[in-house]
Order: sequence, then C-alpha cells, then structure tokens
Amino acid sequence: MRPFATIVLAFAGAASALTHAVDSSAEVSVDTYKKALGQGFTRAIFRGYQEACSLGGRVDPTFLPSYKNAVTTDYKDFDAYLFPCTGSGNKCKPYDKQVGELVDAIRKDRMNIRRIWVDFEKNKVCNPFNWDAKRNQYEAKKIIDAVRATKLDFGVYSSAAQWEAIFGSRDFVLAKDVPLWFAKFDNVETLDLATPFGGWTKADAKQYTDQSASKRFDLSVFSI
Repeated sequence: MRPFATIVLAFAGAASALTHAVDSSAEVSVDTYKKALGQGFTRAIFRGYQEACSLGGRVDPTFLPSYKNAVTTDYKDFDAYLFPCTGSGNKCKPYDKQVGELVDAIRKDRMNIRRIWVDFEKNKVCNPFNWDAKRNQYEAKKIIDAVRATKLDFGVYSSAAQWEAIFGSRDFVLAKDVPLWFAKFDNVETLDLATPFGGWTKADAKQYTDQSASKRFDLSVFSI
C-alpha cells in the first residue's frame, strides 16, 4: 500500500500529462473524495451496474450516492462501469435490459457520465463467463452489441490475463475500435500496453493499483 502523498510525487514529468482517477465499487464519502481530489485525482469512476447474480443484475445502489458525494466535493469529471450479469448458473436479465437499466438511471438522475466501461473479468462470487471460450465470445459480443445500440460513448475494461481466461486467447478481438482501460497492478503510472490483447496495440487508461490509503479506491491514469 502506498499513501496518497507518495503517489503524488510520481505525478512529475511525463505522468503530469495524464488524468489521474479513482474508482470504487462501494459508496464513498464526501471527505474521502475531498482528500482524493486534493491529491490530484480529478476523475471519479463508479460501478454503475453490478452483476448481482441472485437478481439477474441491477443498477448499483451505491452509484447515485457516490456520484452525489463526488459532485458535492466539486468533482466534474465522471465515468461509470458496467459489470454485467453472465454465467450458466445465473438467471441473468437480457443484456439489452441490463444496459438499458444503467442508461435509464443515468438519464433519470441527470448524471454527467463521460463514458461507460464494460467490465470483462471473472470472479468467484457469481462465476461469470463460465461457459467455454467460444460461448464466452458469443455472449460478450451480445453485450457489446447492446451497449453499441445506446449510441453512448463506451470502452472496455479488462486485463491480458482475464481476457485469455475468458476468451481462450489474448488474440480474440471483440471491440478494438473502442478505448481500452486495462488493469496491471505494478504501481507504474504509464499507459504502456506491454502485453497487447484483444487487438488493441495501445490503451486509453491503466488501473495501476488496487491499494489506496483510504482503502476505498483503485487508482488509474488516463490519456485524457
């Protein structure tokens, strides 16, 4: 774990041209956002939709409270991510309904979300993407089609290891025309995509640690 003060020192030089961001899957207080903003983390990212496999997926109940707390803190730059419900053992809502619920929530509450990131990763909570590689590819394409249909700005979040685990190969191309936000927890604040995957040769953003002093955030850098 590195304290914010240590992380700030690394902003010098080339990193100063990057946008620094915090993201969280839990509700974050005004005080915590205030500290992060003061340390130079100018973008706040929220889990807008969670897999919630027992419910088939749902808008994250912490989305709006965290957004309001960030606005109160004077954040002005926001993204959200969609963690869709998938998996053979789950009674998930159709993907267009999951995406629609997120978009409806954003519009209903007039949330100023710059971009929606579609999260592709496995976990042990709901066992998503537990089909074979070919079926996982098919399901992922359906998710991307549902998001494209909204005409909203979106990108893909994943990592080289997760991509290979889900789709059977790092070479599988899903949506290389949209921005990539990749995870590599090495505490290096650059956008270098040392291990290309999914057809991307460069990334728009990197999540470089899941450890912050507040224990509430993952930390990332973005090209803009």
